Amino acid sequence: MLTNTHQETTPLVSGVVDSSDPNHPIEVYYGRPEFRDLKSMTADLGITIFAEDKAQIFPEPAMGVGSKITIQRALPVLLDDGGSLHLYRSWETQIKDFLLEQKIVLGDQDKIEPEQSTWLRPEMKIAIVRVAETELKEEEEILYKTLTKDDSTMEKGQTKISQAGKTGKKIKTFLVRRENGQEVSRELLRDEVSQKPQDKIVIVGTKIVEIGRGTATWYDLISGNTAAHNTLPKGTMVKVTNLNNGKSVVVKIIDRGIMSGAIIDLSADAFSQIAPLGAGVILVRLTKE
Repeated sequence: MLTNTHQETTPLVSGVVDSSDPNHPIEVYYGRPEFRDLKSMTADLGITIFAEDKAQIFPEPAMGVGSKITIQRALPVLLDDGGSLHLYRSWETQIKDFLLEQKIVLGDQDKIEPEQSTWLRPEMKIAIVRVAETELKEEEEILYKTLTKDDSTMEKGQTKISQAGKTGKKIKTFLVRRENGQEVSRELLRDEVSQKPQDKIVIVGTKIVEIGRGTATWYDLISGNTAAHNTLPKGTMVKVTNLNNGKSVVVKIIDRGIMSGAIIDLSADAFSQIAPLGAGVILVRLTKE
């Protein structure tokens, strides 16, 4: 009697008993009589019955005599829809029918792999690439040009702005293609100027202002293109032109204290560019630089 009781309360687990249809195998399990509802029985057996599966239970667990549970499985289908994974269970035979069953709609440009006429099979993964093309507008600045105009009534070196520059704007329209939300290409459709730029106009003085004429000497206590002048502010840039040969040099006033009658005292470096040092004294014209 002990042996018989033990046999009656031990479940007979068969598992898959018919795999002739690999998409929808049939499994048979036996629930123990001490479990009076299907949920308890399946938990004891360690099995799950999904909503899409076809299941038969006989007799009812509530009768307390044990139950035979026959399950025909719906086919698991893994779908990657635009980068999002979903697991479905289906009774359809082809991908196109599966899509209709699950009410999955493809856009005109969407791509699917494998193709829709493919037959469903176990461990199949379907991938849908969601494709969207939209127009995208981007605003871009147009830099203004700077133009200069000479003015002979203004002293050389002086400038003034007669017209301020203004940047322009243009609208670029692109056709942007995205696959699964990621941009993969863009094509320029239109490039339209919405606001023209305004050139900046700078007036540049060209009038030569003569500071004076007289003799120029040189001394070797300074170097470079520098000179001494008794009245011009230090730092003033002066163009010194030799009136005998037309040669000129631009010097910076850095010193004072000319004791002779010379109008300017050049460094040896500067003097040698417009006359030989042996000349000693030359006639020059000074102009503002």
